Amino acid sequence: MTPLTQKFIDSCPVERGFRMRGLEMTRLEVFIDAAFAFAVTMLVISFDSIPRSYDEVMLAVKSIPAFVVAVAQLVWIWHTHNVWSRRFGLDTTYTVFISSVLLIVVLIYVYPMRIMAGGMFAWLSNDYLPSNFNDISLDELRDMFVFLAIGFIALCLVFVQMNRYAARLKGELRLSDFELFETRSLAIMWSGAAVIGLLMIILATILPSQYVPFSGFSFMLLAVWFPQMRKRRRKSAPEALSPKH
Repeated sequence: MTPLTQKFIDSCPVERGFRMRGLEMTRLEVFIDAAFAFAVTMLVISFDSIPRSYDEVMLAVKSIPAFVVAVAQLVWIWHTHNVWSRRFGLDTTYTVFISSVLLIVVLIYVYPMRIMAGGMFAWLSNDYLPSNFNDISLDELRDMFVFLAIGFIALCLVFVQMNRYAARLKGELRLSDFELFETRSLAIMWSGAAVIGLLMIILATILPSQYVPFSGFSFMLLAVWFPQMRKRRRKSAPEALSPKH
């Protein structure tokens, strides 16, 4: 890629210590946004039809928690990619490739995300909240957890690679020391998240059948890993790497 000029860098607004090099949307970003919107639409229409009775309305209402969780996961993935795009503004062949891999993973796993969210709420509520995937054995559930975890690991590795790629272009992007440190920190954090996905596979594989549903709760470690790792990285950073506002 053509190195950015210092004049352009100086003109970029700063958010949380990062120069926003990609505020202007590229055709790639428009395409990705449209694909994520399509994925959300798939969550709506994949299992549901227009309710035609009171009971069907109540069934649709009970499906809201699973829908919200599935959409929240998609928004999290989209937001992560969006922040990366705004920070680096990359529009190279490799960027197109890695973004395409991200979309492929998301579109493959959009149904399993909804299915597993519905199954979780059905299990926690003793089937008061409906599941769109019935008559599944515990051993089949084990396979579903492994399949979902593989998709999550693939997603994490995509984000690892995206941040490593941006770090390799530190000269062309004119990354500051703080920006480079944060980018490498994100690569480390997503690598750790992939390990959590691997832990889920291990638990789903080795746990006795009656305990297989608990393997899904390994994802709760993400709520601890990300903030704690960010806190440790910032504590270990030299004072010179504090964000410049």
